[in-house]
Amino acid sequence: MLLFVLPEWVFAQSYGNYEKVPFAIGLFPPISSNGTNAGNCVNQFSVNIISGYSAGLAGVEFAGFSNAERDFVRGAQFAGFGNFIAGEFTGFQFAGFGNFNRNVSNGFQFAGFSNFNYDQADGILAAGFANFTKGKSLAVQLAGFGNYCEDVEGVQGAGFANVVKGNGKAVQLAGFANIITGEVDGVQAAGFLNYSLKKMQNVQVAGFGNISTSETEGLQLAGFSNISTGNLKGVQISGFLNVANNVDGLQLGIVNIADTINRGVPVGLLSIVRNGFREFELSFSEGLNTQVAFKIGVDKFYNIFAAGIQFLGTGYSWAYGYGIGTHLHKTENSKTQLELMSYHINEGEAYTNVYNGLQQVRLTFTKKVGNHLGIFAGPTLNLLITDNREHGGTRFESDFAPYKMVSHSGKNTTLEGWLGVSAGIRIY
Repeated sequence: MLLFVLPEWVFAQSYGNYEKVPFAIGLFPPISSNGTNAGNCVNQFSVNIISGYSAGLAGVEFAGFSNAERDFVRGAQFAGFGNFIAGEFTGFQFAGFGNFNRNVSNGFQFAGFSNFNYDQADGILAAGFANFTKGKSLAVQLAGFGNYCEDVEGVQGAGFANVVKGNGKAVQLAGFANIITGEVDGVQAAGFLNYSLKKMQNVQVAGFGNISTSETEGLQLAGFSNISTGNLKGVQISGFLNVANNVDGLQLGIVNIADTINRGVPVGLLSIVRNGFREFELSFSEGLNTQVAFKIGVDKFYNIFAAGIQFLGTGYSWAYGYGIGTHLHKTENSKTQLELMSYHINEGEAYTNVYNGLQQVRLTFTKKVGNHLGIFAGPTLNLLITDNREHGGTRFESDFAPYKMVSHSGKNTTLEGWLGVSAGIRIY
């Protein structure tokens, strides 16, 4: 109503050869106060019982079903079904079904089903189902199902998916997925999946997984997996799996897979690096008299999988264990490694069904004696922790320790500690 009472010169520059109409009312075209001349009229205030048609709007318009302008809208439109503009839109649009604009859209669009923009869209787009922008979006897009646009610089929020065909410099929030086939420079957050076909920069956060098929710079955070088939410059953190090609940064997950770690480290239960560190070990010690181990990862951080037997003690025992290690010093002919190991000891039976764990710290020194062969030796610090509570009517007592430098028996556990030595050969 304010637009209706503004002086004529405020709108004169925008009308061109069109006729200014302060007030228009109609049933449907051409049954209206503008009649057959509606296509040459610019309305300031318009009420359409069913639908309306005009050259443009410079004010406020209401329709029971639809409003249609063949040129432009500068103002506010309200329709039970939809608003249709063949030219530029600036202002507010409210429709029970959808808003349709073929040129640049600047303002606020609210629709029960969808907003359709065939050119650039700026502002806020809110729809019960989806927002579609064929051109560039500089808007906040909120939809119950999804948002689609060619290029985006803004915020996309959807219950199902956000899809960007070109470049995305945006914050994308979705209950299911965010998909960009071009470059991503922003934040992708999804309850299920983020997918980027080309370069991804900044942050991808997903409840299930992130996928980037080209270069990734920034942070990938997922409940299950992060997959970057290109290069990674940043951080991958997942509940299970991280995959990348060349890595300059950190991979943190249960399983990490990479082709090459240039500068950085994979930290997890298992890290597989094609051009990384691998080593097979056969060793002997006073505790586990014979032991085999396989090591995999990178020099800074590697995983150890081991098994061994004790046959020189009071009875037969066997063990399996897992550990982590790092190279403190490494040259072409020698290296020093620090390793932390944890074993479950099975004494005199196939499996000891109580906690009977050997914790071990190893410092070893390796001398290269062949192209892929080395000999090593070093001290070990051992601590055996045994659950000594009664199980099945009997109290478990371990006989694994070859000798005891420290011994303590409590109500629930027994501790036995000693210093030892390990030595053997390594194949790498």
